[in-house]
Amino acid sequence: MKILCMSIDLGDPLAALSACHRQIESQLAILAQLQAQLALGSVDDEARATAANILNTFVEVAALHHADEEVDLFPRILRAADDVSDRAHTFELISHLLAEHCEIESSWRQLRPALEALISGESAALDRPLCEQFSRQYAAHIAHEECDLSPLAARLLSKDELAALGRAMAARRGLASPTVET
Repeated sequence: MKILCMSIDLGDPLAALSACHRQIESQLAILAQLQAQLALGSVDDEARATAANILNTFVEVAALHHADEEVDLFPRILRAADDVSDRAHTFELISHLLAEHCEIESSWRQLRPALEALISGESAALDRPLCEQFSRQYAAHIAHEECDLSPLAARLLSKDELAALGRAMAARRGLASPTVET
C-alpha cells in the first residue's frame, strides 16, 4: 500500500506540507506502539504490515516532503527574503532545518534495516532508544517548521510562487498540476 500524502490539495502547498507533517506524526506514534508490542514478544502478520506502512511512509512520503522543501520551498523563501534582516534570519533558519534533515536521515538509515528485517520475518525487535531518538528528532523538526518556517513562507511567498511550489510538488509525484485559486 502506497501512502503518498496526496489526499490533500496541492493548490495550497503550505497546507499540503502541514498535512504531510500530520501523517508523519501519526506514523511516529504507530512506530512507538509497534516497538512496545514487539518488546512484549508479539509479532504477527499485522505487526509486519504495520512495519511495512511505517517503512513506506518514511521511504516515500518523508523523502518527497524533504525534496519539496530542499529543492523547491527553501530556495523560493531565500529568494523572496529581500531585506537584510529577513535574509539573515531566513538563511539561519533554513541552514538549521537542513542540518535537522541530515540528522533525521542519519537516524532513519539506522532504523530502516530493523523495519526491513521485521517485515521479512528475520527479526522481531526494534531498538527502543533509536525509535525514541528518531521520533524526538522528527517531532522537534516538525515543530520548528510549523512555528518558524510556515509563517515565514506565508509572509514572503507570492501567490505565483506558491502556485509554482504546488506545481513542482505535483510534478515530483507524477500528478497533474493543481488548480490554485487567485
